[in-house]
Order: sequence, then structure tokens, then C-alpha cells
Amino acid sequence: MRSICPVVVVSDPEHITQDPPYLVVGVDGSVSSLAAVAQVMEEASLRGAAVRAVWAWPRPVFAHGDESAGFNERRRLLSESTAGWAEKYSDVRVTHEVVRGHPVEEPARSSEHALSVVVGRRGRGGYTGMRLGSVVHGLLHRAVCPVITVPTPPAN
Repeated sequence: MRSICPVVVVSDPEHITQDPPYLVVGVDGSVSSLAAVAQVMEEASLRGAAVRAVWAWPRPVFAHGDESAGFNERRRLLSESTAGWAEKYSDVRVTHEVVRGHPVEEPARSSEHALSVVVGRRGRGGYTGMRLGSVVHGLLHRAVCPVITVPTPPAN
């Protein structure tokens, strides 16, 4: 994907029976996920939907340290990632979820009844023509609703 604008891939229909309707956004604190948050807020406002902001925190191979401190830090970062949008989109209700699991599986699971799932697209890595990261690629195969990929904004 070389698109400079968001791209919607529809392999499964959106779930319009959920009341209230919602969109899922995958957040990891990166610039690309912040672009996804901006996109999902606009989309949710236009569609009269809520937003589920999901931060998937992979399970450690070896447990060590204070797990609650790591959880609290991710919750803080997730809140910061969506902060400031309430003024512009006061009609959009946002919930925050930090979940232990794979960054593909958890947003896909959260999208089970969603209108769509929105994720950032970094567009790096792989061979020259490759523009999809592993999370976007995985969601295209696992999400049961449309997937909206949002490119990282160009650096100024």
C-alpha cells in the first residue's frame, strides 16, 4: 500500500446491529497510531459511534518486574494518545482498554461487533515495495469487519 490517504479494506461487512455502534482503534503510542486516533475520532463523529481504544500488551516470555506498574504506564500512555480530542469531538464517547495479548489478535477480537477497526500504517520494513506491517497484515486476515489503515503523516 503506497497510498498517502487512509485505505479501507472490506472483507467482512460492518456490524450495524450493535447498539451503540462503535469503532476500534489500535494504539501503541507511535506516530502512526496517533494518526489512527485522529482518523477514528473523525469517523466516529460522522457516524454517531463510540470509540474503543485498545492497547495490546504482549505477554512476556519470562515474567519479571512489577506487572501492575507496566499496566499503569500503558494505561497512562493510552489516555495521553486520545487526550485533547474531547474538545473537537465532544459527541464521541471513548473507552480505553489495555489488554494482555498479541497486537493482532486483541484488536481483531475487539472488532467482533465493530463498524470497523482503525490502525496506523508505518510503511517501513520488508522489501522495497512492501508497505504493510505485520499488525496491519494480520488484521486484514483476522478482523471480522472493515479495516481502515492510516498512513503516518509526513515529517515536516
